Amino acid sequence: MNVCYSLASWPGLRHEQAAERLLETVVEPCFGELSTAHVQLVPQNFGVLGEDLADRLVAEFPASKFRLHANVRVLPDRRIADLSGFGLHRDWFQQASQISRRLGATAYTGHSGSRSEASLNEMLDNARRCADLFGCVVGVEGQYPVAGDKLLVSSWGEYQQVFESGVPYAIDLSHLNILATASHRKEVTLVMEMLSCERCIEVHVSDNDGSGDWHQVCESENWWHALLSSINPDAVVFSEGNHRKKRNVL
Repeated sequence: MNVCYSLASWPGLRHEQAAERLLETVVEPCFGELSTAHVQLVPQNFGVLGEDLADRLVAEFPASKFRLHANVRVLPDRRIADLSGFGLHRDWFQQASQISRRLGATAYTGHSGSRSEASLNEMLDNARRCADLFGCVVGVEGQYPVAGDKLLVSSWGEYQQVFESGVPYAIDLSHLNILATASHRKEVTLVMEMLSCERCIEVHVSDNDGSGDWHQVCESENWWHALLSSINPDAVVFSEGNHRKKRNVL
């Protein structure tokens, strides 16, 4: 399986510093050498991702296709701009759409967001509106249970609703490990169906113990590894494992 590079692997670095790591060979125990064919630009990196930097990344790494993920910083002020808040952060989404077009990106994925900002159906409608703004496919990344049930798409039932909505989506398998731990069950059939669907545009892989989204490198197989063969071949798989904590670089 071809697993691509998310700059979430290098949290705390500036976007351009993290991108320099694309020149290294990075190997993960479960997935082998990471591919630079597709690269995810993420909120874990510092600095403003403006048009000049977007142009520079495209020029310096012509073999890589860049795309934005979640609330990557595209404005001077930091925003938690999730799909639930599409109407609340219109200026962020407008700027992000310009950067996405500058990158020539074919997709964008955003977190489903907060119940305080939207209902699940409103968030799904926001994803459709966001796709119109970006001019490319936009996918909803589901989340996981937290105290107070604050996050949208944090139960198996809500993942089923996203699947049945007709909206494209990203599956973060580490999020599902947290959900499986909290719910004491694994909806394996649903996960297989979601992974194999043509509307699954991204799959994110990293490890955790089920208690939080720790973005650890996958060094041994988790329960969901057996489902990886189900992934839609057109979906892009990104590793979000943190290589600043434990490097395996040749």
